[in-house]
Amino acid sequence: MKGTLLFVVCSFVLLISCDVIFVHVSGKEIELQGKWQMDNADSVFFNFQNNIFLYQIYIKKDEMSNGYGYYSMYGDTGLELRLLREYSSLSLDHLRWDTLSSVTGQDTIFKLYRIEKLTGKQLILKTNNEKINFHKF
Repeated sequence: MKGTLLFVVCSFVLLISCDVIFVHVSGKEIELQGKWQMDNADSVFFNFQNNIFLYQIYIKKDEMSNGYGYYSMYGDTGLELRLLREYSSLSLDHLRWDTLSSVTGQDTIFKLYRIEKLTGKQLILKTNNEKINFHKF
């Protein structure tokens, strides 16, 4: 009886410690989930969780700014990122992404990347004129 109870408790702890099970994603998108730190820029983070995208940048020590949006994966090689200007605590102009204008003033900026490499530890995104490397945080 004690052995069965121990097995059930350990199994439950194992399941709740693995958040990928609960985000309802599959394929390569499982490896995308989580927080990624940009290489050569220790203050920039891309966060992915069940189609929600969070752009974070640390401007000064203990001062962080965010941009909220969402992402879409196209197969295993395409990634579209969208940020909603209205839900951003900083200007997003420095990203130089394309803009989808809205008559209500709720503009969205977006960028389409090719996924050059995606593993549990490394993410490389590429466009025609830039390549961005990330490591899992």
